[in-house]
Amino acid sequence: MNSFYRFFLVAITVLVYSSLFGQNTTEKSEKQIFIFGKKYYLHEVKKGQTLFSISSAYDVSVQDIVSENSALAGGKLKVGMEIKVPANESSNQTTVKSGDKYIFHTIEKKQTLYFLCRKYNVDESDLIRLNPEIRQGLKVGQVIKVPKPGSEPINVDKDFNFHTVLPGETLFSLAQRYGIEISSLKLENPDIQKEGLKTGQVIKIPQANSSSSDVLNIVPTIISNNNNSAYDPLYFEESGVVPCSEFKYNNIKFKVAVLLPLFIQENYALKNSGSYYKNSGRFYEFYQGLLIAAKRMKENGVSIEFYIKDEKASAATTREILAQNDMKDMDLIIGPVYSENFKLASEFAKANKINIVSPFKLADNSIANNNPFIFMTNPSDETEIANISKYLASSNNRSIVAIHNGTQEEAQAISILKNKLIRSFSPDQQVNEIVFKEINYKAGGIGAVEDALSVGLNNIIIVPSKDDVFITNLVTKLNYLTNKYKITIFGMQPWEQNRNIELEYLKNLQFHYGTISYIDKEKKAVKDFDFQYKAYFKNDPSIYSYLGFDVTSYFLNQLKNYGKNFQFCLSKSEDESYSSGLRFDFNFDRISPVSGFENNWIRIVKIDEDYNLVKVN
Repeated sequence: MNSFYRFFLVAITVLVYSSLFGQNTTEKSEKQIFIFGKKYYLHEVKKGQTLFSISSAYDVSVQDIVSENSALAGGKLKVGMEIKVPANESSNQTTVKSGDKYIFHTIEKKQTLYFLCRKYNVDESDLIRLNPEIRQGLKVGQVIKVPKPGSEPINVDKDFNFHTVLPGETLFSLAQRYGIEISSLKLENPDIQKEGLKTGQVIKIPQANSSSSDVLNIVPTIISNNNNSAYDPLYFEESGVVPCSEFKYNNIKFKVAVLLPLFIQENYALKNSGSYYKNSGRFYEFYQGLLIAAKRMKENGVSIEFYIKDEKASAATTREILAQNDMKDMDLIIGPVYSENFKLASEFAKANKINIVSPFKLADNSIANNNPFIFMTNPSDETEIANISKYLASSNNRSIVAIHNGTQEEAQAISILKNKLIRSFSPDQQVNEIVFKEINYKAGGIGAVEDALSVGLNNIIIVPSKDDVFITNLVTKLNYLTNKYKITIFGMQPWEQNRNIELEYLKNLQFHYGTISYIDKEKKAVKDFDFQYKAYFKNDPSIYSYLGFDVTSYFLNQLKNYGKNFQFCLSKSEDESYSSGLRFDFNFDRISPVSGFENNWIRIVKIDEDYNLVKVN
């Protein structure tokens, strides 16, 4: 069948279909594919559609459609058939504006860098140099510069991005989005000052300062071997206070108050439902670990009387508990778990000179700054950063890059890191200065990060962020750089709860973080606890069960060894003050000479090649 006869047959078919079904509105498909650089739409034929209506919708000829689909050689168009429709590139010219040297192209759906390079016959590297923001991916509506064929060599002004103004956008919103001053926008876009912003207008956006490189001068830390005073600086002399070295346990019955939001009555009503009231299950698991610790202390001859107080996560209920007559007679208070209630209880403890323990992480550890009776079992973010700094100071041949996403909290964390890092080196390391690179990811994107990386060194990337969306985006893009650079990333403990991050990426990036929670299931003590817990409670212990056991064991042993005023007896020697639990370790020290105590023990762990979590310090 010659081409003229085939075309004639197709044309007749089109007329027949048109007469049978009449005119029908045919919409363009959003499905696109590229074959050898050529763009096609994948169109699913609907009832009533004809080759003529399809060709009209896509602004291409019937012959162009037939030539790309062998199944249409006889004009056989069927409902449900999926055909390739070649894109009419000339129809897109409304998205392209020309200048003297550049074409300004507005990105449409499904367009890729590969497509743009083929369309305009340019190198991908040239597009990226002209438009550094596209390293983070193309966005629909984004305007990019494309060099015209035969134009002068590219002279990239790296100080600007280009933005297409959308409906409703203002100078203020754009300044906030890009982290720049409104005056800077007006200066670079004189038309704005005369006519204001217009929808569809392409404006120049001066880039915010995305990176900096500082040379940090090291302040070596000299560790003194001199023992501290035998007494705590806040030691008070009064009746009943026995010096640490003279205390001997002699069948004293210690009274310990435990304030937890157990919602006892509410959970009793749900006893047959298999669920806990208001997520209180973790506090029952903590309490069960506490019971096993108390049982073991009793077996070792220590008498403990517990006063379990259901504070119901309520400030009013907490006040009622603190007003009870027996509370002033306590030797130790464990809890409450929430900041507002713990603050109330800690003020009561200070007034009555009772040591009080915060068993769960509070939003802010500064509550202990002016209360010498508080023990914070969970280190602050600043303490975690300090421990990471010590670990970094122990390694050599590395490049340090810190990344934040433009938030004040993250930038402050990096400032703390720099301050801690310069004080983490010892004199015998003979390090006088280090180069510290800081990246504002929001302003510079992955391009600014890559510019800061070194090919010949281990790149230590520190990210003090807890923003799941930002972290997932950054980790995904960093993973693609691991074939070129050696990267070790240090994040925060909450990352392990982020289910959007590919575990393989964290492995490839040698993900490290600081944690107080680490367990070796092969240890005999752990196996013994697991067996005993399961025998009593018919379930496996959770992380909160271990926390209840470790916290209770530590503080009951302090009572046994030194009495209720054990806060004065904690040794200043790290070897003596450190205590290892099943899962949680403790090394308490005063935050300041007049404050309470914070646990400053942090393990640095990483994901190894077998996806196991292993300790490295």
